[in-house]
Amino acid sequence: MKTERLLERLACVRREETTPATMNLIARQGSAQDLARCMALHASLRLPYPEGCSRALVEVWRALLSNWAMQIFLVEDRAKPLASRIVSFSATVFVTDEFCCEAQSKLSPYLGVHVARRFLSHKLPLLNRKQVARANARQGLNVMMCFVGCQSNGLSPEQILAVREKQSKAFHLAHLGYHMKEFLADAIGDETLQWMLDAGAHFRRDYSRYFKKQDAPMPEASHRPRLVGLTKSEALANPGSYLSSLFIYTPPRFHFNRSEQSLLQHALEGETSDELAKSLLVSPWTVKKRWHAIYERVANVDRELLPPPVANGPHVASRGAERRRHLLHYLRQHLEELRPWRQ
Repeated sequence: MKTERLLERLACVRREETTPATMNLIARQGSAQDLARCMALHASLRLPYPEGCSRALVEVWRALLSNWAMQIFLVEDRAKPLASRIVSFSATVFVTDEFCCEAQSKLSPYLGVHVARRFLSHKLPLLNRKQVARANARQGLNVMMCFVGCQSNGLSPEQILAVREKQSKAFHLAHLGYHMKEFLADAIGDETLQWMLDAGAHFRRDYSRYFKKQDAPMPEASHRPRLVGLTKSEALANPGSYLSSLFIYTPPRFHFNRSEQSLLQHALEGETSDELAKSLLVSPWTVKKRWHAIYERVANVDRELLPPPVANGPHVASRGAERRRHLLHYLRQHLEELRPWRQ
């Protein structure tokens, strides 16, 4: 009996050692502070970056983020130590029509490698913030997912699925409200390919001719590249998928300026007035002034959206909080109001 209990105890210890702790996942927008960890996840894919290009990749990402040419969206496991919380990320860029066509017809695999190379050669086929705003207000945007990374070692199938679901949510939050006309993505590995197809993407290229022409072996299944995509016409013809919902677009009504959009974006993340002033590097008085301008702009377009202000008395502060709550609730459902837009 003692031997049996000892064996049971040893088996329990082994299960605890091999089974990851409970996960506590959140999806959020990434920033420059997240790039080092994202790079570590991306490096595990072992993509064929040229030597100098690979070393400079974090700086390439930093420059693209600062110019609004790239967005990073990620999944954090809040149960992990701070330095290792990011367990999955994806990054998208807004690309020219020409580059979008090239990717589907003649480019070699791995879109991220091409973007990095062209950045270093000063022939970047990406749109900056001003160009994004103009295309968003007119013909629409080509969105390309080209940098990804995900931790999978030590995770159960259920936990991997949970991470993928959160990553999908992060992608959705990052792109709702944009006027999208085409989506392209590297699908690296069989599991990622199936995930993208299940989400509504269409198969574009398998690159088998490229590897045959280069007399190179086909990468193993877990690293084999394919190109998938979706156009607006395809999305509208087959509604109901996760990706097709991103092509439903409504133009903004309020046309907030850039500083107002920035304040509202931070407010959506739960920042208080003092935290807003610190994040935006402005005074509390400026924050208050911007809120007044925002409320005035909204009232001029949709007076019923916000409760009426109170001129003075003990209810001024509570009414202000109520107006903010109403507006932020609306904006969570209408993210087009926070996207670059310029006629």
